[in-house]
Amino acid sequence: MKDLVRRAALSAVRVLSALWLIVGITLAIFLIAETSFRVVAFINDRASDAAPRPGDPRVMLPWWNAFSREIDAIRPQRWKPYVYFGKLPSYHGRYVNIDAFGHRVTPQPSVPALPVARVFFFGGSTMWGTSLRDSATIPAEASRRLQAIAGPGQRIEVTNYGEIGYVSTQGVLELMLALRTGHRPDVVVFVDGINDAGSTLQYGAAGFPQNESKRASEFGIGRALDRRSADRGLGHDLRALRVLTSEAFKQSSLVEWALSRHPPAVTPLLAVDSAAPNTADIYTQNMRIVEGLSTVYGFTPLYVWQPTIHATRKKLTFLEEGLMSGIRRDPFQRRLQEVHLAVPALLDSSMAELAPGRFVDDAWLFTGDPQPVFVDRIGHNTESSIPPIVDSFWPLLKAAVEKRDAIHARSASAARTRDR
Repeated sequence: MKDLVRRAALSAVRVLSALWLIVGITLAIFLIAETSFRVVAFINDRASDAAPRPGDPRVMLPWWNAFSREIDAIRPQRWKPYVYFGKLPSYHGRYVNIDAFGHRVTPQPSVPALPVARVFFFGGSTMWGTSLRDSATIPAEASRRLQAIAGPGQRIEVTNYGEIGYVSTQGVLELMLALRTGHRPDVVVFVDGINDAGSTLQYGAAGFPQNESKRASEFGIGRALDRRSADRGLGHDLRALRVLTSEAFKQSSLVEWALSRHPPAVTPLLAVDSAAPNTADIYTQNMRIVEGLSTVYGFTPLYVWQPTIHATRKKLTFLEEGLMSGIRRDPFQRRLQEVHLAVPALLDSSMAELAPGRFVDDAWLFTGDPQPVFVDRIGHNTESSIPPIVDSFWPLLKAAVEKRDAIHARSASAARTRDR
């Protein structure tokens, strides 16, 4: 009996040793392959960074490399209720600065303490200034002009509520949250378009934030890993282990490469005759909410549909021609181009009724212009293109601020009279 037990034990040890050896060799092969893939990717990335294409901003702008490092430094985000995400607060760089509230800093006077008017700007990455230094963003350009009309010893406060990736719905929510906390603007400016159209095609329906599927996945992962949830026990723990294992494998370059060899079936893109009117309708309904808020809170809203490389009629630079060629080769980008071409006419009609004289369609702003305007196929702008964009709505902004300033002055005068 003892010999039988000993032989069984030795057999078990040999089997386990063989299994451990197989697992170890497999793991070693996997790690070697994974390291190789990551080294190749690193070399390719460095080669790409070291040899920018002709016309790339890094060739033309001496500050671009340092600016890019600062942009990389502020990429980590924080969770923000209702709007999903936003920048981490209090970052200080040479070209990029984030204030204590997570807003991109707009250079402007800080004294006197009380501004004579406040202007809030909302939008996505173009408003935030992804390709722009602090001093060259849309709010910064508008602020310089506003300070010039503020008068001696006065200032007009400008806040950039734009955020990379935001659609117009998130901008409206940001406005609502600001109003809820007691921040009162005199004028608000929305500059949207690129993200609204893109999210419609990405999701297959209008009115959703970008990458909504990721938020849904993150919610599922969080629920699976939450040990304090109502779903507990061995089954919950096994599901959590499965989720952790799956997510660990997804971080592998080797697994990513293997999956790319058999990509999932492409979901048919939403037809233009559906995507364009739905995008325009959601945008208009969002701005209808802003109109209602403006009545209650007493501010003047202005709306700008931004210029995009997809719909532009400008004379393309060498870089822009390359970007446009890429758009034409990509089915998603081609459909997005069709949507961008169709939406402006729909908005010209609906917004003329909703906000007469306060909607600016910049889709064709740079028609025939040979100067560089776009730095990527998303549609981010060069610094030299920002003044013309502000020019397009400056008369409306100037008139709205002066009107509010006059109202404030009359109110102050009436208060002084009552105090006598």
